[in-house]
Amino acid sequence: MAKRKASSPEDEFIARDEAKRRELEQLKRQQAEAEAARQERIGTCPGGCESKLVHEDFRDLTIDRCHSCGGVWLDPGELEKIATDDASLVRDFFDFFRGTSE
Repeated sequence: MAKRKASSPEDEFIARDEAKRRELEQLKRQQAEAEAARQERIGTCPGGCESKLVHEDFRDLTIDRCHSCGGVWLDPGELEKIATDDASLVRDFFDFFRGTSE
């Protein structure tokens, strides 16, 4: 459709208003698509392999682990709970994910 030249201030206002409305609709569509993609990625490996994460219990924590790439993902505050002055706890943590824990 060819754009016609606005012939009055009122026509110009209507044309600008219509352009803004179309831009807003496009932005809303883009945001909805981005949100749908984000929802689809929830629970998948942040490392990019698109595998679903498996929840594994380690002492009083639930750790997210990817069996495809071997990545271990901690939620906020979990590293602080693990990284104490007790070196055996940290060693146990790494042994757990190497598969050498008891």
